[in-house]
Amino acid sequence: MQESKLLPTAAIAAVLTLLCIVAIDQPFARWLATRETYPAIWNDGIGYLEYPLGIEPYKWTGVWILTVGSIVTLAGDHLRMPKLRSAAFAFVLITLVHLIGRNLMLWLKFGFGRLRPTQWFKAGGDDTFFRDGFSFPSGHAILFGSILIPLAVVYPRTRPLLVIVLFAMTARVMVSAHFISDVLGGYVVIAVVTWACVRWLRRALPSSILPASLR
Repeated sequence: MQESKLLPTAAIAAVLTLLCIVAIDQPFARWLATRETYPAIWNDGIGYLEYPLGIEPYKWTGVWILTVGSIVTLAGDHLRMPKLRSAAFAFVLITLVHLIGRNLMLWLKFGFGRLRPTQWFKAGGDDTFFRDGFSFPSGHAILFGSILIPLAVVYPRTRPLLVIVLFAMTARVMVSAHFISDVLGGYVVIAVVTWACVRWLRRALPSSILPASLR
């Protein structure tokens, strides 16, 4: 993922999010509920991926690793390990995006109060928003994206790992845990946050630790 593509793809995803909310989410959710989607396979896949990303078995593992990593790499010169500084930008960027993403996720979920598809089927009615739910935006899209999208921006060779984000987004829809717009909305949040953090860190951190991919 190139930095220059973050805002354009976020804009496209935002338009698709609105389109899905208006015309696609509910019909697709009803159709999907009539099909065998093998939820155990999707859930197991997500479960296995949560461990290397520091979400399981303790949900704050990733936060601690990223925070400590940021401090250590920034202090590389003082620790007489200047090579650590080469990883400082990546650590700080991912840490910021992950922490901001987590907070925005919770605020937006509480603010929109959207029911998950399974909850909506049981509750009935036409509306899914502002009904004491916790579905929009997708937490998995944000948590996975907040680590892998900024990583791909800094280290282009890691871009194939973005398929993990796509898998997580697809899996949450396939098990009826989210509407399509929920996962698209999660991508919009992380793409915009990553773009903003990259621009800010360019000014806030020494140019000597700026990775080649962002010069």
